[in-house]
Amino acid sequence: MNYLIEVKSIIIRVRVKKINIIFIYLFTPMNNSKQLKKSFSSIQKCYLPLLNYEVKTCVKCGNEEFYITIKNFEKSCKKCKTRYKTTYNTLFHNVRFGLLKAFHIYIDVVYEEPQPKASELARRYNLTYKTAYNFKQRVIMDNGSINLDVYLKKNRLSNEEKLLKYFEEIKNV
Repeated sequence: MNYLIEVKSIIIRVRVKKINIIFIYLFTPMNNSKQLKKSFSSIQKCYLPLLNYEVKTCVKCGNEEFYITIKNFEKSCKKCKTRYKTTYNTLFHNVRFGLLKAFHIYIDVVYEEPQPKASELARRYNLTYKTAYNFKQRVIMDNGSINLDVYLKKNRLSNEEKLLKYFEEIKNV
């Protein structure tokens, strides 16, 4: 009799563990990372969150007024004409394996639980281990300063894409 009770309690524990695992899987940020990767599927979409982290003052002359070009995603100072890319002073500056891969690695490291290993990132994105490890360390040191949670809401990205199309239409006229 005691043996049957012990067996049933073990079966119940196993079922509870399975339910907990399913619950954790459904409500962890890992699903957010998949959703964010779908949202940021092109380079143009990856530039949109970086528009908020651009240069506010010119490094050369200290001017605070800039011309903005949406097509190339860069700013140029009105006074000295120095050009700044959108990725300037972010962890995506001088990334040699592409902004899209870098953005997806950023999403993996910040929003996936447990955090993927550098070897897994290297395999997933066809990079060397050293490159994946170094970029992962840059993301960890940055402490996830780019908040992508707002892009999980429904129409946030589509509204910004409409704004981009509007700027392109103005530029073409």
